[in-house]
Amino acid sequence: MNEKTKRFMREQIDALVNGLKEQFGLPVFEDEIAEDEETTLATYNCFVFETGEFRTTNNIRNVTQDIYVYYYSENRDDVDEQTIDIISIVSSIKGMNFVNTIKERLQEKDTDRYVDRVTLVFRRVIPIECQV
Repeated sequence: MNEKTKRFMREQIDALVNGLKEQFGLPVFEDEIAEDEETTLATYNCFVFETGEFRTTNNIRNVTQDIYVYYYSENRDDVDEQTIDIISIVSSIKGMNFVNTIKERLQEKDTDRYVDRVTLVFRRVIPIECQV
């Protein structure tokens, strides 16, 4: 059941991961950066993505789901410019729409080290084969 939908969802995530890797050459992690992966990063320049809850729409044949892309940037002064490129890449994926960003400056505990984190929120429309 819903095999076409599941394939479409996987294709969207694959396009997101591949688009970010190809454009930026940075690692892309799902859900979080594992402790062993974190130690391999010389600087915090990477992406993490996660999927949110499903929501109903006005169309009974579709649901939506928020996708969160976290862009971590250390020692770069072009975060806003990079953010625009991320929006363009992910918005070009069929069914993905940009919602908003949240920009933060994080301090590593007990250090003078700061990392910029931009949370980019996208909403994807997912067709379903049965009524919700």
